[in-house]
Amino acid sequence: MGTVELAGAQTSPPAVSQVVGMIAAKPALSRGVMLVGSSREVNEGDRYRLTATIKSPARAGNLTLQKLDVPLYYGEPSWEDVKTVGVRGRRQITFKAIATALNVERYRAVVSYKEAKTVKSRPSSTKVWRWTPLREYTPYYETSGLLFSNFTINGFRYSGWGPYTRAAAWEARFTPGRHCKALRGILGLSDSSADGSSGVVSVTADDVPVFQSSSLAPGMDEPVMVPLPLPYRTGLQLVNTSPEGLNAWPAVGDPALLCSGV
Repeated sequence: MGTVELAGAQTSPPAVSQVVGMIAAKPALSRGVMLVGSSREVNEGDRYRLTATIKSPARAGNLTLQKLDVPLYYGEPSWEDVKTVGVRGRRQITFKAIATALNVERYRAVVSYKEAKTVKSRPSSTKVWRWTPLREYTPYYETSGLLFSNFTINGFRYSGWGPYTRAAAWEARFTPGRHCKALRGILGLSDSSADGSSGVVSVTADDVPVFQSSSLAPGMDEPVMVPLPLPYRTGLQLVNTSPEGLNAWPAVGDPALLCSGV
């Protein structure tokens, strides 16, 4: 006996899975943000960039850049808001920063989403080097007749380091403790040096010579920046190379070490 289809008869409703398939499903929300600095190491005062890369930017609200504030003496570190911007569908947003922190700057990015919880990036760390006046280091060894004082070199007055008693040579050794990678200063003879006198300035790193100036004469100044191999100890030597009977007073104006982690 065959099957007879009746005109106008109702067919069975579609399965639930078919109904779900007919509805346009909204894609799952992928949340996240990554923050990357343009430089891993900077000097104090340098400008650099921080770029945030945002997942699902079309569904993100605001992006906030935060900086870790570490109290110098007491108190707990805290994340402080630096700037907030609307994402407006942008996948990448770049912030400008100036290195001011002591030793390390840490930033993070915080993104709010319209339909989900806020997310935070991992901190982005940048090492900061700063010029530290040499006078902040007490010599562990020095010959007599040396001091930090004001010296006039080629007519310009500097806060510097040099001798005040007559000798053929002077030396001081400092302990930066493997935290400093350069030494800078203005080399010359103090303007109280005799006409026709001369002298040289030398630098050592863990007793290994790393620099010797040209022959210095009255009226000369020699700005230098000497790279250092992160030595435990650094030495400065001043030598009077004048003909016998002439006094030379070699000096270093505004001496400073480029350090981090101190």
